[in-house]
Amino acid sequence: MKESRGRVLVCLAVLLAVNLAVAGKLFGVGISAYTGSVEGTFIAIARLMKARPFDWHWWPLWTCGSPFENTYLPFEQWVVAGFDAVTRMGPARSFHVVTAAFYALGAPALCWMAWQFSRKLAAGFFAALGYSCVSFAALLIPAVSADAAGALHLRRLQVLVVYGEAPHTVALALLPPAIVCFARAIETKAVKWNVWAGLLAVAVVLSNAFGIVALGLALVCWLAAFRPRPWWRAALRVAAIGAVGFCLAAPWLSPSMIHAILNAANVDGDYRYRPVTWLALGLTAAGYILLCAALRRARVSAALQFFLLYAYAFTALVALWYAWRIALLPQPHRYQLEMDFALCLALAFAVSALAERLPRPARAALAAVALAALGWQTVSSVSYARGLIRSVDAEKTAEYRVAKWMDEHFHGQRAFIGDSASFLYNVFTDNPQIRGGHVQFEPNWFINIVAFTIYTDANAGERGAEYSLVWLKTFGARAISVSGPGSEQYYKAFAHPRKFDGVLPLLWRDHDDSIYAVPSRSPSLAHVIPASAVISRKPAHGLDIAPAAAYVAALDDPAYPVTTWQWKGWNAAEIHAEAKAGQVIAVQETYDPGWEAWVNGRRVPIRKDALDMMVIDPPTSGACEISLRYTGGAGRAADRVLCLLATLFTAAYAARGARGRRIL
Repeated sequence: MKESRGRVLVCLAVLLAVNLAVAGKLFGVGISAYTGSVEGTFIAIARLMKARPFDWHWWPLWTCGSPFENTYLPFEQWVVAGFDAVTRMGPARSFHVVTAAFYALGAPALCWMAWQFSRKLAAGFFAALGYSCVSFAALLIPAVSADAAGALHLRRLQVLVVYGEAPHTVALALLPPAIVCFARAIETKAVKWNVWAGLLAVAVVLSNAFGIVALGLALVCWLAAFRPRPWWRAALRVAAIGAVGFCLAAPWLSPSMIHAILNAANVDGDYRYRPVTWLALGLTAAGYILLCAALRRARVSAALQFFLLYAYAFTALVALWYAWRIALLPQPHRYQLEMDFALCLALAFAVSALAERLPRPARAALAAVALAALGWQTVSSVSYARGLIRSVDAEKTAEYRVAKWMDEHFHGQRAFIGDSASFLYNVFTDNPQIRGGHVQFEPNWFINIVAFTIYTDANAGERGAEYSLVWLKTFGARAISVSGPGSEQYYKAFAHPRKFDGVLPLLWRDHDDSIYAVPSRSPSLAHVIPASAVISRKPAHGLDIAPAAAYVAALDDPAYPVTTWQWKGWNAAEIHAEAKAGQVIAVQETYDPGWEAWVNGRRVPIRKDALDMMVIDPPTSGACEISLRYTGGAGRAADRVLCLLATLFTAAYAARGARGRRIL
């Protein structure tokens, strides 16, 4: 056993070295040259987590404000913020160091899992080495190959570096140990494995939504392959561990966040179920059952059954999308990484099972050929990585220039930041923006429609600027940044970047990046308006500005007194207003039941308008001193209680287990 562990450690060390050679250049990156990558949003979250430790309740910087948990699932950002607090490398550099480390650990973790389930080290090593340098998605799918600029290019690295798939990368690195711990918890019932399974499940779930699916399908496939008895007790144990894990993660899986995740069916395409989808799901499920039965009849090893079933599930999911545009899950193309993960295991162990029938010299020759081919591909991948991974001087980027100009001239004021500048805006400044962040987690879905309207002017004719201006005023923007065709920004989304010329005051233009002022009477986010002007109907689309017409007119009407707004931290604000009978205070901040309001010391309810912004009805006429405070409400208080109880239960359970008592 000691000799076996020594060989395992050598294999893991080799795999770690290979992946460090591939991703090692990331350790020196601050701001990536791919400024259109969403990694800027993750860096911004981690930066502000470190700057405001444990003050993670309300996030006013994106989507006109949202609960902090709606920024993104937080695990990687916690690690980055903690790492930055210790090393003081800065949020951008810390982000890339942490991401590169998880990337490098992904293949060794896969090898370790394969060895744990099969005790076949060679097959596990070849599977992990293939995972380190080959992408089946690029090899098999022409669209992926074209995007990766070559079938032999490493897709896992490309989507990390170019598109910012960092949390997905973290979830994949955590997935193998999580699967192993669940398996050991089922097989041994030992306390330590139950605890580790729960903690790793929480880490996977709080890393990335795709990781949730990957872990869930892995457990289904493991149960089908290894068939622990009685099966219902194994399923019950998985459910119990999952329930405790959910309670531990509850503060970050609030109803608002869960609703946003479920709404992902409308993100980046229409993934709603159609009759053909149900048919495809039925055929896929039938194929899974038939494959499972065939593997049992063929007496295939449990480990190989697991790998083949897992590969079947994700290959079917991805193939159905690319071949027929059938989506069994939202954004099925994003599961390319899981497909690569599973296919490397399935192929390596299938070849190993066949090779066992060959004479030893033939097996040695086959291993030598495979090692030579993968070695050549590893060298190619290292070369590819060195050309792909590039950093940039942040101060020379268009995104930085936009952010700094806005910070100097509109400090603390909301703006519509267009194009790729939106991703990096809050890496460089604490100023709020109308959109920003991640579409799938936005609590106010209409803001996406507003952004689409402003960017595209679809069906707007010559009135594009007019429609855009209505929405900019409605959501409290004081300025808008626009990139023209000559801009250096990575993305240029405006169909008509000059539409505001002569309509809005041009404040700044540099390298074809422009900033225009949005005229308003006050930078305040609170306004006195007549009750009749409250938006009472949800607009049907971005050109349906009629519901907002009276609202915008009231914002511009000098007959109504100017109202002041002052943030008191990020979870509280003060409003000073003068209101009369029949008037209300409209607040251009996203409504959430967790907000509380006091007018002149008296608690008053907050309601929302049809665009999900806050409205306060003053109980009396005259001067109003309004205090707003975000507490999260009863629902989030219950989530925190669940988390505390689950933490205490886990600690007590682990302590009793450490004393040698058998529990459950």
